[in-house]
Parts: sequence; C-alpha cells; structure tokens
Amino acid sequence: MRFLVDGMLGGLARWLRILGQDVRYDANTKDNELLRIAHEKNMILLTRDEELYHRAIARKIPSALVLGETEEERLAQLASTFGVSLNVNMAETKCPECGSDLKETPKSDVGVEVPQTSLNLYDQFWKCTDQNCGKVYWVGRHWNRIRQTLEEAKKRASLEK
Repeated sequence: MRFLVDGMLGGLARWLRILGQDVRYDANTKDNELLRIAHEKNMILLTRDEELYHRAIARKIPSALVLGETEEERLAQLASTFGVSLNVNMAETKCPECGSDLKETPKSDVGVEVPQTSLNLYDQFWKCTDQNCGKVYWVGRHWNRIRQTLEEAKKRASLEK
C-alpha cells in the first residue's frame, strides 16, 4: 500500500513510515493536487478534511477519513481498515522525516551525528539513505513511548473488529 497524507496528519505520516509504509507527505500540498497525485500514483488518500474525503470518494480515489483524536486512535483505524501492521521491523522502517529507506550503519560511521552519550549506550544505528536528509536513528529510551503507543493502538484495533 502507498499512502498520501494531507497536511493535517503529519504525525500519522511519521508513524506510518516507522511501521514501514510507503508514505508521501507535504504539508503544503493543496487539495486539488492531493486528488491528482492520489489518482495518478494509485495512492490511498488519508485526510481529516471531510470535504476532501467526499471529493476523493466521488472520483473513486481510495481514501479514508481519519477520525481519531490521538495517534493511537488513528493507527488503530488504519490497522482495522487497511490491515496496517502495528509492529516495527527496522529492516522495513522508513525515515520518519522524509520516507526514504534506512540502512543499518556501523557506530564508527555515525560518531559525528550522534550524541556521545547515545554512542556509549547503544550499538545499533540506522541512517537515512537520502543524502539530503541523512538523519540517524537508534533504539533509545524514546522507544518505550513508541512501544506504548503501538500497544495501545493494537488494543484499540482489536476492539474495532
């Protein structure tokens, strides 16, 4: 599946990328352009804009009106509606920032980009393959919150079935 996410759902775009989904997101893309891209690229449009959703449906563009107020609710909706897996697999995870692939990178190659404390604490690092982005990621303390969010989304998704 390939998702096109409107400007109101930037956080959801990041989550979907973490989950390995192919996501296109640009907060400045106008509604008509979103409809054109979704149609031409055969992408699923995700929006919180009811008018845009109805326009997409009228044009037979696959889309979802994302209703949840929290990321957990939104992720649960997509898991229930589209079967999106709520498990992180670092081999499939995309760069949350730009959507490019991540590549596992030796600690010795990221020393300049990663705080010394993190270099001391962690051994696995992933770097965005897009040279314009190049962000580096690691499974640090923040992953406790990521896991909690995904576990809550899984509970909500199981209730929606």
